[in-house]
Amino acid sequence: MAEQQLTRTNVHPFPAIASGHHLAPVAIGAPGPEQKIVFVQDPDWCTTNHVSEWVHFLEDLDHTGDEFTAHVGSFFNGDEPVYSLSVALGCDPMSKDPQMRAAHVVVGDEGSVDAYLTPDMADQTAADLEQLAAKVREAARTARLHNAAELAVTA
Repeated sequence: MAEQQLTRTNVHPFPAIASGHHLAPVAIGAPGPEQKIVFVQDPDWCTTNHVSEWVHFLEDLDHTGDEFTAHVGSFFNGDEPVYSLSVALGCDPMSKDPQMRAAHVVVGDEGSVDAYLTPDMADQTAADLEQLAAKVREAARTARLHNAAELAVTA
């Protein structure tokens, strides 16, 4: 059997991996003998395990970064949070919507409709939340001073 000669017509170079990406395995189809593993460019910030979190079709693939959640409790509610607000980076590379294809920030509150933010919208939201945090601290200081004054009067 003669060895095949490598020529420009039968050698296909592997496409270059974009900066900030790596190749990641993706499971296509339900687990079983028909499931296929393919490799796709995955953003470095994506923390999704695309094998254990398999998709039916490559078009269903999306990327998600680490999620951060802030909880707001209440002394009436024990250890259960009353509000939970989470944020994560996301990208749906097969979407028809260019804003969903681009990296965006997803803000959710466990059960309601998620907010999908462009980077500029996320910056504005962060600035608003920083102002809210300052007001929460100010209210906490005022409550603490009020309570200390009340204790001094009743003591």
